[in-house]
Amino acid sequence: MWEALSDQAKAMEAMADGTALPTLYLSSLDPGVGKTQALYAFVRNLVRSPTHAGVGVLICLGRLEEVRSFLQGMNTFGVLPPTAVAVMTSDAALNALGHPVPQEAQVLVTTHQRLERMRGRRLSDASAFFYQGKPRAVRVWDESFLPARAVVLNTNVIGGLLETLSTINPDLRARIKAMMDEVEGLPDNSAYTVPDFGAEFGVGLPKVNRAMGRRVPTRLKDAAADLWHLSGRTANVRCGDRDGWSLVDYRDSLPPDMVPMLILDASGRVRATYDDMEARGLLVRLQSAVKRYDNLTVHLWDKGGGKSSFALHGDELCKEVARTVLTKPQEPWLIIVHKPHPTGGDYERLIRQHLQGADVDVAFLTWGNHIATNAYVDRPNVILAGTLFYGTAQYEALKRSVADQRASDACVSAEALAKVKAGETMHHLLQALCRASVRRCVGDGCPPTNAYVIGNNRHGFQGALAEAFPGATVRPWRPEGLKLTGYVAKAIAYLSEMAKAVEAGTKVRFKEVAQAIGMKPENFNRDVREHPIFSEALDELGIVEVGGVSRKTSFQF
Repeated sequence: MWEALSDQAKAMEAMADGTALPTLYLSSLDPGVGKTQALYAFVRNLVRSPTHAGVGVLICLGRLEEVRSFLQGMNTFGVLPPTAVAVMTSDAALNALGHPVPQEAQVLVTTHQRLERMRGRRLSDASAFFYQGKPRAVRVWDESFLPARAVVLNTNVIGGLLETLSTINPDLRARIKAMMDEVEGLPDNSAYTVPDFGAEFGVGLPKVNRAMGRRVPTRLKDAAADLWHLSGRTANVRCGDRDGWSLVDYRDSLPPDMVPMLILDASGRVRATYDDMEARGLLVRLQSAVKRYDNLTVHLWDKGGGKSSFALHGDELCKEVARTVLTKPQEPWLIIVHKPHPTGGDYERLIRQHLQGADVDVAFLTWGNHIATNAYVDRPNVILAGTLFYGTAQYEALKRSVADQRASDACVSAEALAKVKAGETMHHLLQALCRASVRRCVGDGCPPTNAYVIGNNRHGFQGALAEAFPGATVRPWRPEGLKLTGYVAKAIAYLSEMAKAVEAGTKVRFKEVAQAIGMKPENFNRDVREHPIFSEALDELGIVEVGGVSRKTSFQF
């Protein structure tokens, strides 16, 4: 881990000295290892270095909350001069925390959105980001990076533009409505060439934006930008049962001269998107060191945990989440839930209702806000009350954007889509669970943490958890507890009592347990040991089976 952090520092030093290769550098150390602390230390030392007085730093963060946290963390171990840092965001109060003239501050902190808004224009032409009249040499991108913006344009969203378009040109509206009908008549995974609306009607995107005005939701403005981007292009059509029809493509959003740049993304080791960037020669992986998660126990409830499942069974699922919290009422918990659903309800509110009257310490986050916060690192229990998935169209758009593969080039194979989906699933699991105490480092591992995940195993959660958290123990999470009956119940009761009295490492032979519960030894294996609930109950007790090479003979506590 120390060597990997040194690799990160060397990449930034090479940028500062002008010797870095023109490429993306990826540091994918796990959460809590120290990527951000290393960045703080590097920036403080760079600002203090007379040799590097003319070297500017550009730091790009995901959200406004992260900008505020970053500014606080930067000064934790030594305050920088107030003139050294500037902030460039859409929030005037945040901007006021830094130098009033960004071009005069050696360190500029901004958001991903600010860079993406450049729509592919060159950084060397954007004087707003300069320091002392030239582009900033040290560039750092925190969290998820894509070289282009994935475009998934749903026909239902296009329909939301029709009213505005009718005020510009009724024939344009009719043409777009006809296009929607054509797309919705195509089979899934079809190529479709979008009409060139700008050339056909002489209407550009700026005119559409002016007609929409300022009060139109951002999603409609983005949809208009995507539709005009697709004009005259061939896109792929995906049809999902829930999402309807979508046009899939990607478009340039970042300056083409962003390199050299350092990406700090803990999910870099699990996401397939970085594999494609590496295969294209866009990216170099810095040394990594995978954290150990032997102290993490994940309880997996094999049940649908997506938005639709919660919309249908929200109260039942929330009731079980609350019941699980009450199994350890004296310990703090973190629960990550879906955002409120128009038909399913407010899931945080439902869980709190089921906890009503209980004196428990519970904090909540919603999916979408489950990245880049350290506010809950002292909570040893975390529940993922549902899981985050995208539609097929989104996974395809991600794949095309990183592989630079247009719809006119080729179809995306089912295997490639499955790989992207698996990577994104691991990304969300890693980021969400690492909001709790599992984020912290104890040596090369994590502190004892219990995680509870609701997710249908047809999505491969068992394998995803094992890959994202090497060394972690994955056990079943049964809503009603283990239903033990007959000789299985008697055997577990006997072993439970024995566990209270014996020392760790003690062994008891299968034959002895069978005799103790009044069962013939020859039936014990078939009727008790091979019962799946018995195996799960042994796991709960921390009991393993031991014996010779060919067969087991005893239980060991």
